[in-house]
Amino acid sequence: MQEPNYIKNSVLATFGLIFCLGLLYAVPEFDLGSFHYRRVNILGDVMEKKPAATETKFALRNDSTFIEIKPPHEDRCKPGITCIEDYSPDSSGMQAYLAALDSADQQVVRIAYFADSYVEGDIMLQPLRDTLQQVYGGSGVGFVPITSEVAGFRMSIIHKFDNWTTYSMVGERSNEHPLGPAGFAFVPKEENQVTYKASRYRHLNTLPTAQLFYKKCGSACAVVRNETDTIGLTGEKPVNVINLAKNAQSLKLSFITDSMDLYGISFEDKHGVVVDNFSMRGNSGTALNYVSEEMYRSFDEVHSYRLIFLSYGLNVASEKQTDYSAYGKSMTRVVERMKAAFPNSSIVLVGCSDRGANVDGDYMTMENVKLLIREQRKVAAKNGICFWDMFQAMGGDSTMVRWVNEKPALANSDYTHLTFKGGHRIADLLAGTLLYEKEKYDRRKKLTKKKLVAVHQIKVAS
Repeated sequence: MQEPNYIKNSVLATFGLIFCLGLLYAVPEFDLGSFHYRRVNILGDVMEKKPAATETKFALRNDSTFIEIKPPHEDRCKPGITCIEDYSPDSSGMQAYLAALDSADQQVVRIAYFADSYVEGDIMLQPLRDTLQQVYGGSGVGFVPITSEVAGFRMSIIHKFDNWTTYSMVGERSNEHPLGPAGFAFVPKEENQVTYKASRYRHLNTLPTAQLFYKKCGSACAVVRNETDTIGLTGEKPVNVINLAKNAQSLKLSFITDSMDLYGISFEDKHGVVVDNFSMRGNSGTALNYVSEEMYRSFDEVHSYRLIFLSYGLNVASEKQTDYSAYGKSMTRVVERMKAAFPNSSIVLVGCSDRGANVDGDYMTMENVKLLIREQRKVAAKNGICFWDMFQAMGGDSTMVRWVNEKPALANSDYTHLTFKGGHRIADLLAGTLLYEKEKYDRRKKLTKKKLVAVHQIKVAS
């Protein structure tokens, strides 16, 4: 029996493979449902690459030149800090938050962080919360929903639940169950329960005052606390609140009702800073328009904020899309609604983070992310609110590529989402920015006081 010619067969197989890959290179890119086919290029590592663009030209109306957007009163920022850009006419965009910090030892200063999956599981907000509570006091994890798809890996609180129907901005919605301020509505089924336990983190190792938020309901509504105490739930507002516990290690709730909507529970101290995580996977930010302004207003009456972040973009950025003006219009409606519903809050629109894309076999920054960030900055400027450039704060171009390759990694291999260490890195960047904004505010306040004293002395002398 003749021995097979392994060399000949290997050569034929190799040429056959090259031929097939060559045919695949001839197939143009296409989308099939959620699947995106990218053209195969076996010479991608040796072909000359186009240099990455260092500046992108943006078309505004009929003008094809780059027009830089700057705040009306631009402030110098010290090295290592990416300052918040204030587009308010009188540079008072951060005033509500910064002034409230002066009384943080006597009152709670709430921060709401509306976002997509980038911060789910408190991956970035827990270290930010910890820093701010260490500086300004306070304790508690803040607002927590009744159910959560990320409860399994959120470490800032131990959260378990059974037998609930969940409605959300990006999922099933119902006119009979209006969405709450976090974009959810939770309806209890028979034998429902939800349990919260304190975590091991400092400032979170007990559950401080627990407040339950719910929609108005009939006389049959009640909550059973820790399987012993039954408390009736009353109230006629879109959002009602009741205190349930204080300084406990755990809290177990179940609900007796034939029809009721619950929105979440907040664990916070009576003073200091608290950061509420309102993240939702798959939300581009425009889904916030599904929550009525009346709902936001009612929530502000019982749970007012001094600082609101709107942080989106991962579900919007695309390698193909270059025009984000429609998204900008939708986000403008969101900002207008937030400004109207939370009139005593500073509002900061956060630019999209860096995101990697595969270009001919190499990962680099998705160029269209910069177009999206520019549109987000335009939304902030148009509506007179503040803007924080997360992309620049992270390090600009190809940050995600560097973070994925760091040991230990700061970002996941999707070149989009953070690891917990990466979340800690961005939390430090944002905390540094917020602390520096307070430092500038205190200097200006001190300088203003000196000027007033000088003016008074001149008047007295004359």
